[in-house]
Amino acid sequence: MDETLKRKAYLEGSRLKNAGYDNEVISARLEKQGIPQELIDQVLMNLSIQKIKDRDELVRPFYNIALIKIGIGVLLAVISAIIIPGQIYLPIGLIVTGVVFAISTKKKML
Repeated sequence: MDETLKRKAYLEGSRLKNAGYDNEVISARLEKQGIPQELIDQVLMNLSIQKIKDRDELVRPFYNIALIKIGIGVLLAVISAIIIPGQIYLPIGLIVTGVVFAISTKKKML
């Protein structure tokens, strides 16, 4: 296929995808511009994959922070159990908060 046609299809498809249009509208507009259907399918698939990758990259640091928070809570629970037996409310709160944060972040990833 012609590289200029590919570039045109990807630029127009990306612009429309970022504007919030769904795949059917993007497909119709690209078809009006004379782009072959197989190239339109390829563009839509690649743009959808890229959107998923971008979303995953945005969520991953928050999920890692949640795991670190769980680890700190466990460490504080062990330390407080050794130093002050019976006073483990703060570490339990940190562990529970970290678990809830990790679960809510994981649901957003899906």
